Formats: sequence, C-alpha cells, structure tokens
Amino acid sequence: MRLTRLLLEDFRSYASAELLPDGGLTIVAGANGAGKTNLLEAIHVAIAGRSHRVAADQELVRHGRPFGRVRLDLAGPVDEDGARLELVLPGEAPPPGVRKRLLLNGLPRRTASVHEVVRSVLFRPEEMLLLVGSPSERRRFLDGILAQRDRRAARDLAELARVLAQRNALLRAIRREEAGEEGLGFWDEQLALVGARVMAARLALVGELDALIPALHAAVAPDDERGGVVRMGYVDSLKEAWPARRAASPGAAEGHAAVADAVSGAAADGDALWADELAEAFRRRIADARQKEVWNGVTLVGPQRDDLRVDLGGRDVAVHASRGQQRTIILAMKLAERELLGADGAPTPVVLLDDVFSELDPDRSGRALELLLDRGQVLVTTADLGTLPPARRRGVPIWHVGEGQLTLAPRVA
Repeated sequence: MRLTRLLLEDFRSYASAELLPDGGLTIVAGANGAGKTNLLEAIHVAIAGRSHRVAADQELVRHGRPFGRVRLDLAGPVDEDGARLELVLPGEAPPPGVRKRLLLNGLPRRTASVHEVVRSVLFRPEEMLLLVGSPSERRRFLDGILAQRDRRAARDLAELARVLAQRNALLRAIRREEAGEEGLGFWDEQLALVGARVMAARLALVGELDALIPALHAAVAPDDERGGVVRMGYVDSLKEAWPARRAASPGAAEGHAAVADAVSGAAADGDALWADELAEAFRRRIADARQKEVWNGVTLVGPQRDDLRVDLGGRDVAVHASRGQQRTIILAMKLAERELLGADGAPTPVVLLDDVFSELDPDRSGRALELLLDRGQVLVTTADLGTLPPARRRGVPIWHVGEGQLTLAPRVA
C-alpha cells in the first residue's frame, strides 16, 4: 500500500487540507510553526492510533471545533484493491454520539488490524537524542516496532500498561494504609506473566536489530566511522533472579548483546520455555522487591524499567561515541525499523521524516535518503530546502505550508 491522498478536517492548525503524496519522495516545506509537523502527525496518528506529541486526543482537534477527521486514501499494487482509512477525533465538546473511531473502508477497526494494511515509520528531530536520552525513549522505539507488526505483542503491551496502572494504584493505597498487601498477589502474577511475554518479544526484536544494524550502519556511515561494529543488547531489571543470563553468555555483563543472541532465537520461535523461565524470574524478583515497592508506592520490577544498550567497538555509545557517530547509528536504527516493518510480505511502511535533515550533514542525509527511496514512499518536511540533497529535489513534488494552507509548487526539472 502507498498513500495517495491525505484529507484533514479541523485537525490541529488546519480547517481543511488535502495532500497528494508522490509514490516516491514528497517534500513539505514551510517556516517553523507553519504546520508541517501536523501533516506527518496526522498520518502517524491514523496508522499508529496515538500521537507522539500529546497524550489527550482532543488536543489534536482544531481549537473550538467539536471534532476532527483524518482520512488516508491508499493504493495497492496493480492486482490488489486500495483502502480508505478514516480517524474521527472528538474535541472538547463533541456532539452526542461522537467518539474516537477508526474506520477501514467504512467499517470500525482496531489499530492492530489496520497494521495488516498500512504501517509507518516516523523519524523526529528529538530522536537524535535516542541513544543519550532516557530509557523510556529506547523502550518506545522497541515497542513501536512490536505494536505495528505483532498483534499479540500489541495486546501484551496494552495489558502491561493496565496491570501497572492497577498495581501502582494499589501500592499507593497500601502506603497510605488504605489497603492491605494481600491484594497484591493477583497483580504480582499478572505482572509476571505479561512481563515475561513482553520481555521475550523485546529480546527477539533486539536480536533481529543486532543482525541488521551493522550493514545498515556501514551503508550510511562516512568512511572515518566504519571501523567499529555496532551491537545491540537488552538490559533487564531481573538481576540475579534470572540465572539463565549468565548461563547463556558466561562472563558477559548484564544487557550485553550476546545475551540477546542466545535467547532471541527461542523467543522469536515462540518457545514457551523462555516465557515460563522469565515469568518465574519475575516472580522471584517481585517477591524480593516487595517491601521496597510498598515503601515507594510504585512498581520497581518489570519491562517498564528495562533499557536498550548500543555498543560501538565494544564500548557504550551513550558514553564513548561522538555526536556524529551517534547520529549515524540512530539513522541505522530507523532504517532497521523500516526493514523489519516491511519484511515477510508485510505492508511497505510509509516513511515520515520530520525536519531531520537539518540535524544531519549532507553525506549522511544523502546516503540515508537513497536507502529509503530504494524501499518505498517517503514524506519529508523541511524549513530549508537547502538541507536536502540537490539531486533529490529535482522533479519532486514540493508542497508549501503557510497560514493553514497547502500549495503545490511547480515541479523543477
């Protein structure tokens, strides 16, 4: 599937807007604050089901309007039908009966089922800090891939959020002496079970990323950055409760990529042994942390505390890599995300690049864009057309944004 038309109604800064993307590269240009990001956000929200910028859906609706609407028209290969994806978002005071709805070809659908038709990869300027930012950003990177390509993983991630919310509420009540600890047993078991499934899925994913990243890094890195091998590893919070970590990789530090190598194959094949073993490790770790959790009123054990470690030449890139090296690795990570989401007959993702080329030098920009365009549809926003490789601007549709309006510029031959 590729995106052929984006229609907006009372979304963010747009009363109405229409964008007709090209099957390859489409550029959206405009001053900062003009509304370029809103266009990519609309596409991403319709596909992913949530915004990367706000927590409340009503903030996506134009101020004072009862509801907003996003519509994506999708075209399939010659021998396949297209599709129409429509998202309705209630505003601050929606009319009776108006609620958040996601429709695929006019029929209500859950986000997980939409991912069988269309997927997206979003690259934001903030992700240039992916390797040195908080662990939550790296968990979001992993979980975003899992949620789009695996319905079961998407359900487990949603269930994990629900279990943590309930368990944390109970822990706070216990700390205030409004509840007893006897109620924790049920939520302990739920956390162990769903936590084990989420961790197994992440381990499998990290193993896949670890296999892809070195070649992609070499493809986008300048000559002087190709000396070291990039490795990825999962850093868990199970500590001594998971003895298989050392058994799988004798002498390896926690979170080392070799651990992911050892366990990801089994997890990827759905081997129940690993899920059972991880669940048992979670039970031991939860029991050990019980009094500390009660004292703090928050869950201290689980996948929500884990991290992703990236090494270059055996050294942690968050500490030892230069800014340029970090940016090259992040590009490789996003390229790997696109590869994984489009693998094994899955829909080729629409790639959304939000003003990232202003953060990259021309060499890295050109290499990354060539790789992406070899693999599908790319939409790029920019405040300065000069940051894009000149050869790629010729013959490409360029849409200008200003005062809530979209205008297609004449193509430059």
